[in-house]
Amino acid sequence: KLLQSIPREETVFKRIFDAYSTPVSYKQKFLDQNAFLVYYTKGYDGPGRTNIEEDDAESTVQKMQYGSRNDAWAAMDDLFVELEYGRGAKDSSALSSGEELIALFDKVLGALDSYLSLAPVADVEEAGRRLGR
Repeated sequence: KLLQSIPREETVFKRIFDAYSTPVSYKQKFLDQNAFLVYYTKGYDGPGRTNIEEDDAESTVQKMQYGSRNDAWAAMDDLFVELEYGRGAKDSSALSSGEELIALFDKVLGALDSYLSLAPVADVEEAGRRLGR
């Protein structure tokens, strides 16, 4: 059941997180699309204006959310690969030990906890109520 309820395709998995994350700002898109210009102007954005490369609170949260999302995908993918291999393995000596699987689950849970720590507390509590926790 676990293997069917969680998306196996990376873009679909990440889209679930992106729907709830702080969207990439116009400023970040500009920086990404004009990296050459920003690099050679050293972030100069005009007289009396702050350096365009300076982080603000919103972009910091967005970067942390996307980083946690990427960590969650990598950990989940590792777990899926291991479970799928174990399901199809013919030689039981090639199977992962219980400790190895627990370590993979812990990695997934750590990444999800990291992401959820950035979400509003009220939203996390509401999600927990809906799941019956």
